[in-house]
Amino acid sequence: MPKYVDVHSHVLHRMDDGPEHLETSLSLLEEELRQNVATVIATPHFKDFDQSIDAFVDRRARRIEEIRRAAQEKGILIPDIRAGAEVQLSCNIAEVDGIEKLAIEGTRYILIEMPYTMWYDWMFDVLYAMIADKKLVPVMAHIERYGNVSRKMMEKLAGMEVYFQINADFLTDKRCRGMIGKLVRQKLVHFMGSDVHNMSDRSIRLQAGYRYLAKKYSDEFAQYLNVNGQLLLDDQYIEKYTSNYHQMVSRNWFKRMFRKP
Repeated sequence: MPKYVDVHSHVLHRMDDGPEHLETSLSLLEEELRQNVATVIATPHFKDFDQSIDAFVDRRARRIEEIRRAAQEKGILIPDIRAGAEVQLSCNIAEVDGIEKLAIEGTRYILIEMPYTMWYDWMFDVLYAMIADKKLVPVMAHIERYGNVSRKMMEKLAGMEVYFQINADFLTDKRCRGMIGKLVRQKLVHFMGSDVHNMSDRSIRLQAGYRYLAKKYSDEFAQYLNVNGQLLLDDQYIEKYTSNYHQMVSRNWFKRMFRKP
């Protein structure tokens, strides 16, 4: 059974709209372990108008330490936790001192949440500044949520040195599977995360997501996403596209093409 990396999660208590209590954080992390997640990247929301980066980083470190200490005291096994953030894009975020501290721990990769309204040219200027000036590598969070963005804007974003992450629960929703096929065909899927917030309506479905990808597309494509998570942790370069196009299209397409008359 493969070991997974959850690249997008809200498992830290009293940080954002994730768990309120330490006990819930422990329960979430226990469930991550049950789903064969070896490393959880904790990515609480960061908005530059809410607090300073240093205050955010200090609070995040305290929450992680509280979780580790409680797990040890209770004899609970949990995955390794890496610090990160889900950074809301704003017009001046690339100019904020210390933005590099919000990158995933030990890496240049940084999880970015795009605005849910219309996209404008200034957004690409900000992303370019993060890449060129700050030497960061943006990972666009839950790309499936931007279905209303114009094709032109999405193509412009895809042409930049950025990567795209999808949420596993998106794959388990039958109403959304047409969209995932579109994203896969456009080669806009490089990582998968749980985006877990709680144990109920925003729970962990990472294992189910990988099983769906392996069944619908190929074991190789599911493995590609999983390996990318480990490469990210190691701060390695990630190839955006798999070597064989058949890994990026539905297995049902092949059945239709090559079915017997």
